[in-house]
Amino acid sequence: MLTNSYARQPEISARLEPDEEKDAPYTRQSQWWRIYEDEDLNALMKEALARNPDILQTRKRLEQAAALARREFSDLLPDLSVSGERATTRGDNKTPSDFSLAGAAGYELDIWGGNRANYKASDLEAQASAEDLNAAAITLSSSIVENWLRLVALREEESLLNEQIKTNEMVLDLQHKRYANGAAEALDVLQQREVLARAKTQLPDIQAAQEIVLHQLSVLAGRTPSIPLQVSRAVLPETVPVPDTGVPAQLLENRPDITAAWLRLLSADWTAEAARIERLPNLDLSASHTTTATKLAGLMDVWLLNLAAGLAAPLIDGGERRAEHARQRALADEKLQAYKEIVLNAMAEVEDALSENHHQARKISAVKEQLMASRNALEQAQISYINGGDSYLSVLNGLINVQSLEQQLVQERRNLALDRVSLYRAVGLGGWGKENHHG
Repeated sequence: MLTNSYARQPEISARLEPDEEKDAPYTRQSQWWRIYEDEDLNALMKEALARNPDILQTRKRLEQAAALARREFSDLLPDLSVSGERATTRGDNKTPSDFSLAGAAGYELDIWGGNRANYKASDLEAQASAEDLNAAAITLSSSIVENWLRLVALREEESLLNEQIKTNEMVLDLQHKRYANGAAEALDVLQQREVLARAKTQLPDIQAAQEIVLHQLSVLAGRTPSIPLQVSRAVLPETVPVPDTGVPAQLLENRPDITAAWLRLLSADWTAEAARIERLPNLDLSASHTTTATKLAGLMDVWLLNLAAGLAAPLIDGGERRAEHARQRALADEKLQAYKEIVLNAMAEVEDALSENHHQARKISAVKEQLMASRNALEQAQISYINGGDSYLSVLNGLINVQSLEQQLVQERRNLALDRVSLYRAVGLGGWGKENHHG
């Protein structure tokens, strides 16, 4: 699944260059939300990925992990220190002075690869943190798209409700005329008035829900809820189809949480290896250079160089290093089980999302059939009522059923759109462009 290369300075640091950093969370995901072809959504997403507090916190955690990897890499290189000193008897520059210059270099020979193991562990952890940033971007982008779809659906539902209110007002006006002409009873007028009032009572709830969703979108974008958002769409977009071939298991490799778990498993293995090496002897090389002179120009005429090598080996530590190695091995085993759990949960999420999408599509088809049948029943009830063959109650029941199903159809289409987003999130959004779809 993964390849490892540690021949050069940590690659993570290169990922944090200023031009690349701002695009880091979503470059790999190819900005999947563009499949909706909505410029307001694209602008909102760009702002959120740049200003969302959770994304910024995750980015800083990545920077911390990258810095730690660079620090561990420095242990693979020699240390060099230089110090200088000048002494004078009277504190007067005109009197003869003594100058001294001392330098020291030290290098731990990484015979067993302990330093390299620590570096590999920290570099893998930094790579895992980069995957955490991708995961946070997926979560954020999915939440924004979901709330955007809810807002658009609420606007479409409000528009539909306003049309229904106009229809109910026209029917009420007609009933008033029929009552005036003696063709309708007072009860018919009162019942139609009640239907109109029922429709109007739904408006405040829909409008309040829109405001709440707008507030949620503002917070996700990293702005205060009082700042207005630009969202022009008022009709749900066409639902993006699922690929005809389904979702193959290898698409799970696109999920950053799985990749991060795998990287942390590898990191734990290297940490355990470093703990094992800690029980072995270490060899240090050190060199020192000292020179003194009465004149600055003569510093290099008098010098002394010392070269020393030291071997240090743990003798008696009460089993501390052995216990630490055992602890790190247990942690690595724990990471392995965590990785397995994440993979299994991911597979279950994909299967659940596929099932929800399939059955929700079937439900929409069933609601459409029911709506068509209700409209036919309403038409027959109106004909029968006008001809005096039935009471107005059958017309009211038919009208209520049709209007209720029209609203339900909008809600079910919204649910399918949300289920599709859940499917995209379950497969890590990888490779989900228009070229991957059929239908």
